[in-house]
Amino acid sequence: MERIENRMAVGSRWGWNVPAEVGEKLRAPGYREMGTGVFVPEEDAFGYALEHCFEMVPAGIELLKWTQEFKEMLVEWFYSGNWVKEG
Repeated sequence: MERIENRMAVGSRWGWNVPAEVGEKLRAPGYREMGTGVFVPEEDAFGYALEHCFEMVPAGIELLKWTQEFKEMLVEWFYSGNWVKEG
């Protein structure tokens, strides 16, 4: 059997330089979707859920207009399916 080698990878150094702010966000509490691995930080959970519940969020919508009770309810409902709470 002939072995094929990836010439782009041979002799190169695979160094992942992840910016500190990205690393912090990845370690933050949030929700991970099972199957896809998509991670949504807790601070972005409401906006992400809202965008995915409506076909199109009207331009200029202010997320702060929603009551805290509604935000918590939407986040709890949206992430109750195939999402796992982390952190």
